[in-house]
Amino acid sequence: MHRVFEFDDIIYAVLQHVKSSATDLVNVAMTCSRLADSALNILWFEQSSLAPLIMCLPQDTWEVTENGVDHTVHFSREPTLIEWERLRMNASRVRRLVSTHGFTDVLKPRRGEPSFIPDPDVSDHVLQRLFAWSRPTTLFPNLCELHFEAVFGLLEHSSKFWLLRQFISPGLQALRFDVTGIPTHEVEQLLAALPAGAHGLRQLTVSADDGTTALTVPPSLGKLPKLIGLAIFGIDVSLTRQTIANIQQARSLQSLKLKLCGTSCDAGGIPLELPSLKTLYLSGGSLPQCTHFLRQVTTRQLSHINIRYCGSASPAEMTAFIESLSTSCQNFGYLERVYVVDESEHPDYLLVIPLSSEIFRPLFKFNRLSSVKFIGVGNFNLDDGFLNDVPVAWPSIRELKFTSWKRRAFYSVTFTAMMSLALRCRSLQTLHLTVDATQSTTIPRADETEELWPTQTTLRNLHLGYSEVSEVARVPHFLAEAFPTLLNFKWYACHFGDSDVDIAMESALYDASQQLRALRNSTDDDDSDERWENDSDDSWAW
Repeated sequence: MHRVFEFDDIIYAVLQHVKSSATDLVNVAMTCSRLADSALNILWFEQSSLAPLIMCLPQDTWEVTENGVDHTVHFSREPTLIEWERLRMNASRVRRLVSTHGFTDVLKPRRGEPSFIPDPDVSDHVLQRLFAWSRPTTLFPNLCELHFEAVFGLLEHSSKFWLLRQFISPGLQALRFDVTGIPTHEVEQLLAALPAGAHGLRQLTVSADDGTTALTVPPSLGKLPKLIGLAIFGIDVSLTRQTIANIQQARSLQSLKLKLCGTSCDAGGIPLELPSLKTLYLSGGSLPQCTHFLRQVTTRQLSHINIRYCGSASPAEMTAFIESLSTSCQNFGYLERVYVVDESEHPDYLLVIPLSSEIFRPLFKFNRLSSVKFIGVGNFNLDDGFLNDVPVAWPSIRELKFTSWKRRAFYSVTFTAMMSLALRCRSLQTLHLTVDATQSTTIPRADETEELWPTQTTLRNLHLGYSEVSEVARVPHFLAEAFPTLLNFKWYACHFGDSDVDIAMESALYDASQQLRALRNSTDDDDSDERWENDSDDSWAW
């Protein structure tokens, strides 16, 4: 063997190129003993089921039964002690038990496409025999992350919770579990025991009934010295003050995700400080409930806020929410990303919610914003003055979306103002606006001189929503000249039953798109409205 393989870091670097294939890793492990340990460590590092562990036992010890699309592993005979030891060796290499496809040679389906290869489950009897033979903390001595529901979701509630307690260990760094059907006092006992049993915990996620049942946040979380990420899916908004006071005990907390439930808010009081908080995610409640929560906290380092509310919010409620950001964020120089979306299951798109520029102007205080996205929250009624101030207020802006979706935006900003904004924001990559492009376009000048702005080479995605376009605006010409790297040019397609005006508007945008492609000699892209409207914040899930 070449001397280069005497170094473990080089071996791991080489194995990164084959880690996506279990077969390749097995083949490498069988090549020689020097490579076997590293290859097997990568092979077993992350699992989404205990089935692969059981199936590494001799084939006459187990069988797989099918029930429709479900596959379950059962024992056909009891393994011997020597055979159990083979399983223990592989289990000791597992670091993460999570909800991902970590042990398969089958190509992963494209996003949005279903997978027809089901992950096998392990029968209750097999699990009982496995953990009767060895405690979980002994079987998985190096486990650092556990998504309990992903691996043991089929167990009965009582058995599930008993087993979860057996996994608690000082080495556990990330834990996610559901407490549906578990008595409240048992849940409180488990959470209270975490500081002693899992003092190394850095991320904790707890849910009940998909966040529809309220949970109590115990003050004992403050005794987890390394806790930086907390997600509770099911917080009663009538107990906001108590909840924040208990969360405040976790002094190192950097990421907080809460799903709100309930209909009324408590009286509140003097805001409580979350000194280390950098990211805040609120979902499930109405926008006023999210605003109420924000008014109860102050932060020094908040850089990212994600709000997913349900139920139409009035202009006054949107104004109150944005104003609450100014009171909650004590340092305007930290906030970088604002994401707000109306996730109502059945929104009333006929309800007109006019949102003027003045509602959003308080955000100009936050001069480090790089991403501002408001999705489906109302009928935007911005003006050219607002767009003109954006490059000065947000010089580092990369994503700017005022997405109407099925709520019509007003034609209140001009294509000229949009061009000026996009040319002056030199880092802008994605822009979503509805504009009036029915008048002649005035070319913006650089710094109020006679010089034209140079071409902007970062803009990749442009969505013009329900924009009105006419030939006199020369939209394709200016887009081709000013944005040579523009890849995706989209608008809202009209649907059956739309008016003649809508059809004419879409036709004009389609013609502009074809002219733009002709000028740039480009082909049709495969982008779709869903890419823009099902917009998500990747940081929402750990």
